[in-house]
Amino acid sequence: MKHRTHLLLAARLSMVLMLVSCLLSSANAQAQQEIKFAVFDTLGYPLNIFDQSSHLAGGVLKDFGDAIAKEIGASPAYVVYSRRRVEQALFTGQADMVCYFSPQWTDNRDQLFWSLPNLPQIERVVVLRDKPVLNQFPQQLFDKKIATRLGYFYPQIDKEVAAGKIKRIDLTDVPSMFRLLTKGGADGLISSEAEIEGYFKNFPEQREFFVLSKTPFSVLSTQCGLSQKSAWKIEQINRAISHIQANGEQDAMLRRYGLMAR
Repeated sequence: MKHRTHLLLAARLSMVLMLVSCLLSSANAQAQQEIKFAVFDTLGYPLNIFDQSSHLAGGVLKDFGDAIAKEIGASPAYVVYSRRRVEQALFTGQADMVCYFSPQWTDNRDQLFWSLPNLPQIERVVVLRDKPVLNQFPQQLFDKKIATRLGYFYPQIDKEVAAGKIKRIDLTDVPSMFRLLTKGGADGLISSEAEIEGYFKNFPEQREFFVLSKTPFSVLSTQCGLSQKSAWKIEQINRAISHIQANGEQDAMLRRYGLMAR
């Protein structure tokens, strides 16, 4: 009887161990299939939509990340970082990838793998509606004070700023840039269509007081930067992006948020 009881206990223990092993294997497989996207906390609607807990809840970049993850068979995760911490998270492998980025915007471009060009960034110059519209760059910016984002790169006017022909006023956020423009502290501001649209969504009554340049200040197809410590390969990412673009999914998500390359 004791022998039979021992056999039964041993069988049950074996089943428990097998179950635990299966669960661990499943958890490991799930962890290996995760792709972790770094998210800039400075990018708001329509690129990023954050909930009340500052977690990414929607927006163009979440839709794009979800689409990439689906293409490569991964589970997407999103971690919000301050702008200065994003690159370090990628260099150390805390995050796999960041999108809506460019080799032109970092001095550490060689430390990341770069994807195919994808989501467009179109920058425009904004002025008060009662001022002349600025459409010729950089000539019409000479001898003017232009509000820009702290830490952002503006290679189109770097030489002119360095030569003192254009005065760049760096601010930490787009609402501050609009406030400075309203108070006469700047002659114009430079920002992307996405960030401008985000400001007007939050402050719709302000739209009538400003006008955007008809000529883009810059047009750039952004890229995704992949960590060199990531288990994912840039070839996988590029195949995914190529398919998302070819099947019209990228254009559809841009239109969904009122954005489109022009």
